[in-house]
Amino acid sequence: MRHSYSENSAWTKDEVERLIQWFEDPANQQKTKKGSGITKKMIVKEIAAQIPTKEAVKVGYKYDNLMKSYRAAAKLNNQTGWGLPEQDLDEGHRCLRGNVAFYILSYQFHKF
Repeated sequence: MRHSYSENSAWTKDEVERLIQWFEDPANQQKTKKGSGITKKMIVKEIAAQIPTKEAVKVGYKYDNLMKSYRAAAKLNNQTGWGLPEQDLDEGHRCLRGNVAFYILSYQFHKF
């Protein structure tokens, strides 16, 4: 069954790229860390300014979902990997180690 999305609900490739560009900046990655003194509301407002086609609330939902997915993947990445070859373990740890932008990029473009 195909969903019917309104014009503003589905994220375009350009909008996702702008989100990724924001996350690629090391200064912005620092803002997302606990203890940075920057609130989620401030982050969402800053990202929304880069994506004028989306309301701040939609940017906030996207931010929450991506961070939730990233944290789940990072948690999985920290497990022992019992049964996986050493090469797969090394590659997985290299890809996820503190790089939210890389995770978002790979997560989003697997959807397109």
